[in-house]
Amino acid sequence: MKVARNSPCPCGSQVKAKRCCLAEPHRRVTTPRATLARLQSDVVGDLVGIDRDRLYSLYEEMIHLPELDMSLHMRLPGLRTPEVIRAADAISAGDGEHFDRALRDARAAVDTIERRLQLAQAVMAMRESGRVSRPLAASAIIDLNQPGSALATSALAQAIAVAAGDERTPAGLLVAS
Repeated sequence: MKVARNSPCPCGSQVKAKRCCLAEPHRRVTTPRATLARLQSDVVGDLVGIDRDRLYSLYEEMIHLPELDMSLHMRLPGLRTPEVIRAADAISAGDGEHFDRALRDARAAVDTIERRLQLAQAVMAMRESGRVSRPLAASAIIDLNQPGSALATSALAQAIAVAAGDERTPAGLLVAS
């Protein structure tokens, strides 16, 4: 199938094809959305031939990735929003139900394509170093292309839990109390 130059790029970047995947590499649009869409196009082949049960297990593994490496935590210093503070307070109080509500609100307040791209780049670095399998990285990249990504939510929850002193860092340090 031929893609018209002025049509939206089939990679999902929401950019015209002539400025995205059809462009010469040095002329490609490098928006975070386009970059994340290209990453997805690059890794989707790693899931070919995987059955439904394996996809479910990859999803389960994926949401636990932030427990493995700090690079898969959302960076909180710039995210001290009222919603994040409420979530941290709920953890400190041991109120799981309030934490879940506050986490949903916090995710809505801080979930951006730029933050999801940072997480995707961290996943790709872990894949390249051999710490994450190719299918697991592919499932994570595909998930990160979606608003409300489960991995982004997990990355935020883990970062809040570590900052509140409820969880240890992947290296085993207790950051706060």
